[in-house]
Amino acid sequence: MAHFNLLVVEDDPNTRELVSQVLEEEGGFSVQSVDTIAKAYEIVEKKGIDLCVVDRTLPDGDGIEFCAKVRSSADFKTLPLLFLTARDSIEEKIAGLRTGGDDYLTKPFNAAELLARVDALLRRSGRLGQPDTLEAGDFKLDLEARKTYVKGKEVKLWAKEFDLLTLLVTQAGRVLSRDFLLQQVWDYAADANPSTKVVDVTVSHLREKLGPAAGKHVATVRGFGYRLDT
Repeated sequence: MAHFNLLVVEDDPNTRELVSQVLEEEGGFSVQSVDTIAKAYEIVEKKGIDLCVVDRTLPDGDGIEFCAKVRSSADFKTLPLLFLTARDSIEEKIAGLRTGGDDYLTKPFNAAELLARVDALLRRSGRLGQPDTLEAGDFKLDLEARKTYVKGKEVKLWAKEFDLLTLLVTQAGRVLSRDFLLQQVWDYAADANPSTKVVDVTVSHLREKLGPAAGKHVATVRGFGYRLDT
């Protein structure tokens, strides 16, 4: 896996330590952490940061101000920015995303979903390359040809079924919420509030097509989402 440097901007020391620990120990990233906007921008200016995880409420202002400052520089217009905050109203999310934030995750957060969102942003930015094939459990996915194999036998999938399975395989072992799946597979904005039934229906179709392998590997996490077990 490529080496990535992440910056955590969070003023609460316990949360800062927890987020950094998740990213370092479970995600394998190198992490720097600071507690103010001023310190954060000093580090970003030196370059070498691949993604920022930013709180909204900071001692010297709103994380949105940091985001706006980063986006005002031609050097950092594509730097992935993930808001991680307790401010969870739709209005707050819209404000964060319109300022240039790439994603918005609210506290308390699920560690696996934080890592999945970070991975997704790195992939979207082109920093995390895409392999030609993916394998997990009984599944093998040919990403270029968009073909799915179960124990070596090809199974025909519709486009969204393939995209959903690809995301589950990419994030194998992590619990992914229905909202996250909607954003990544169906391109819903983080501030949207669509029905999550489309996710459940697509998973149901996947299970029918993939047969016993799906029952073995695609797990439902009641009240939250899905996980691919290997």
